[in-house]
Amino acid sequence: MKIRDAKGRTDGNSGYTRALGNDELGRLVSRVQSTVISNGTELERIIVSLTNPIHDLDLFINNVTDGEQENGVYLCQKKVLKKSSYAIRDIEPDLLIFIVDRRRICKVIELKDGDNFDTKKSESEKEHLEQFARLFGSRIPFVTEYYICSFNQENKEMIYTGFKGRFDLEHIMTGRELCEILHIDYDEIVSSRNEDMRDNFDYFINELVNIPEVREKIEELL
Repeated sequence: MKIRDAKGRTDGNSGYTRALGNDELGRLVSRVQSTVISNGTELERIIVSLTNPIHDLDLFINNVTDGEQENGVYLCQKKVLKKSSYAIRDIEPDLLIFIVDRRRICKVIELKDGDNFDTKKSESEKEHLEQFARLFGSRIPFVTEYYICSFNQENKEMIYTGFKGRFDLEHIMTGRELCEILHIDYDEIVSSRNEDMRDNFDYFINELVNIPEVREKIEELL
């Protein structure tokens, strides 16, 4: 996601404007925040675009039950789950990965861009994943497992610490592991997102120095 494409708050009344005392700077920082928030959604979109998506979960499960579904790895998004008869009220994991093979496995995934969350949120995430995996797993012909996935962190101990120890290591997944399961290229995704990161750096600096008050303050400090 690029800052240049983000809208942010444009009415001049954002908390950033109040905190910084400058309307243009407040709007720019608001666009940065909008980009950060959108990155998680964009990451999911990229992953889905590279996989075998499920468009009708009820039909998919029926086909598996009847032995009519080809072996492979299939991905179900939250929006598809919500439209199905398998939806569980108020619990909506980001991704469901179905592995159709001799041993059928469904991996329930909560996907995160970051790896550091407050204790209360971490505990709530775990409770929801456990509950969903138990209820959903009782209704489908798959062994069900749940994971919290921190896409940009390859050290499971760091993820464990970031989630305040609420998730055991066996329920923690790295982005690289997720991509291996889905048979997609982790490094290619990271490289693509890094291009946006470099564009964001250049764009942010250019926009920053184009704000007269900011440029004046920088010139004073140099």
